[in-house]
Amino acid sequence: MKYWCKFLCIGLYLVVFASVICQAQRKEKEVVYRDYTHMEADLLDSLKQDDVKMLFKGVQALRQQAQQVKENSPVCLEPRPAEKKKLRSQDMIEKRRGSVLTVNKYHRAMRHPEGVKGWATAVVLSEDGICVSNYHVFWEFLDPTAKLNPQDSIMFVATEEGRVYPITEILSFNKSADMSFFKIDTRGDVLTPMPLGNDLPAGTSVHLLSHPEGYPYAYTNGVVMRTITSDAKDPFARRMELTVDYAKGSSGGPIMDDCGNMVSMVSSICTIFYSNQPPYNQQMNVKLTIPVSSFRRLIQNKDK
Repeated sequence: MKYWCKFLCIGLYLVVFASVICQAQRKEKEVVYRDYTHMEADLLDSLKQDDVKMLFKGVQALRQQAQQVKENSPVCLEPRPAEKKKLRSQDMIEKRRGSVLTVNKYHRAMRHPEGVKGWATAVVLSEDGICVSNYHVFWEFLDPTAKLNPQDSIMFVATEEGRVYPITEILSFNKSADMSFFKIDTRGDVLTPMPLGNDLPAGTSVHLLSHPEGYPYAYTNGVVMRTITSDAKDPFARRMELTVDYAKGSSGGPIMDDCGNMVSMVSSICTIFYSNQPPYNQQMNVKLTIPVSSFRRLIQNKDK
């Protein structure tokens, strides 16, 4: 009888334990609904904090610094190595969203009230704040013929939680590859860099987490449709064309493989029309991205 009581107690304990585990698993899988409608207003409030104001340099100062940067300058960092374990899409989003930043502009009050405008996407490459985005995101600072918008006051990045980081300097760029490396002031935070993978052939599945205008942290996926070059002699002219969906604001967003490694970066869109005269009848959008091999050409490992 004693043995039966023991077995019964053990059985009841296992049932209770299994129930607790199941409840914990169900809780982990609960869908989180985020309110992004106040993101830009919250960022504006963050910029007005006294301990934050003093960290930022204006667009004129950033432009003066950027004008001193030479194209293809080496960027000293130790990239996060590629991971080999495949991730479910939902796990990839959670693991990589901390490495994906919004690029924003603060507009001073002129003809319109002051405000913050989401501009593009950037990816964290090092714990101390080296990031990458597109050349065209920073072209106003890098092109000596460009004119700054008089309403623009500062340019900065932010996390999904609203933590703002000043852009302190442009480190390097390549116009042909439409990429630009820059440094941010992490304000003492240790950031989570995105692991870098390798270029992918046509037919390979890919994933994107970016910020189409008005839709921050949107996930889409697709496949590599072609790998092309516009100049066989220029390795920076290579592109990976994708079926992944994105729009303005996604510029600089990370294209990832099934393991969540960054394999390319959003650059531009080429639209195919049935006719070059009205009615145009849009038929297809081809998405052009910058392969990760272009990044690696400018990255110089710290230990070298």
